[in-house]
Amino acid sequence: MKYFATLTFAILLSTATFAQLGINATYRTNDARDWQYIGAGQPDQSLLPGSAFAIGLDYWIPMKAYRIDFVPEFNFSRMSNTIEIGNGAEIIQAALDNTWLSLFLNTNIYFLDLEGDCDCPTFSKSGGTFQKGFFFQLSPGVTWMDNQSKTSENESQSQHFAYSLGVGIGLDIGLSDILTLTPFAGFRYYLPTQWDGLDILSNPQPPVTPTRTDAVLNEESSVRQFYAGLRLGVRLDQR
Repeated sequence: MKYFATLTFAILLSTATFAQLGINATYRTNDARDWQYIGAGQPDQSLLPGSAFAIGLDYWIPMKAYRIDFVPEFNFSRMSNTIEIGNGAEIIQAALDNTWLSLFLNTNIYFLDLEGDCDCPTFSKSGGTFQKGFFFQLSPGVTWMDNQSKTSENESQSQHFAYSLGVGIGLDIGLSDILTLTPFAGFRYYLPTQWDGLDILSNPQPPVTPTRTDAVLNEESSVRQFYAGLRLGVRLDQR
């Protein structure tokens, strides 16, 4: 993580004359199939919330010859969830909190206008907005996950790095020579990662089979996310 942050900062400094900063907000749906609580006499419960919001800050670095843009992004998401655990009269509530800090190395490929004018945003371009502004995005990432679980009797905290790959599409809409609005959507897959300490929610200890009750299915899970959002870009070198 330190290597990626240092590399990104160095690139930002070396490309200051092309400065465009961006801020985005996304709505994300979560599917972590193995982070499940299997309870007696009640439906299975997801430990990770089914949906969440995230905020990102990015920096635009265009290539010279082709319309391929490198847009490294720092992203923040915080989620909370409450589930009921136990059996019969002994049911209690468990509080779950997740704080995720991510570095996404977004690469936007404007394949409909690959050899076109690179002087973004699209407001200053000739040609149609769709041709000039539509892009395909590849987005490898690394996320620092701080996952916490707490009951009235115990609490635990787990901190791990998780690696992911995202793919998506977007459309740059030039509002002026300074501002660009970009709706986008995509899918991100997180490789299996640990959420240690979930054994405080279960008896017997994980991993268990889906037929066992009152237990966490597994402390390790992949995460699948569908997301949609909106980005506002500001071109600082325009007057």
